[in-house]
Amino acid sequence: MYREVDVPCDVEAAWQHVIDPSWLGDDGELDVVPGGEGWVSEGDETKYLVVEEVDDERHLSFRWASFVDAPSRVEIDLEPTLEGTRIAISESPLEARAMASLVAR
Repeated sequence: MYREVDVPCDVEAAWQHVIDPSWLGDDGELDVVPGGEGWVSEGDETKYLVVEEVDDERHLSFRWASFVDAPSRVEIDLEPTLEGTRIAISESPLEARAMASLVAR
C-alpha cells in the first residue's frame, strides 16, 4: 500500500502529528527513537510497534503487528512543498519483504 497526502502546514507541524500514534487509532504511545516501542489501539484491537529508523522531521519507519493482523513495515516520509508538506506512507507485509530478498539473491 502506498499513499501520499498534502497537508497545509509546515514540516515541523506535520512531523508532530506523524509521531503522535493516536492518528493511527483511538489511542497510543510511541517512543520515537530507533528501537523504541509503542502501541496503538482501535476498538478492541491493539497493534504493537517497534521503531526502526528516525530522521527528525523527514522519515519514520516502524514494524507493527497485532494478534489479528500479520506484521508489516511502515515507512513515512515528509517533504516540504510550496503549500505545506507532502506525507508519503508505504506499508508492506514483512513476509513479502523477506521473500523478495530471497528471490533477489
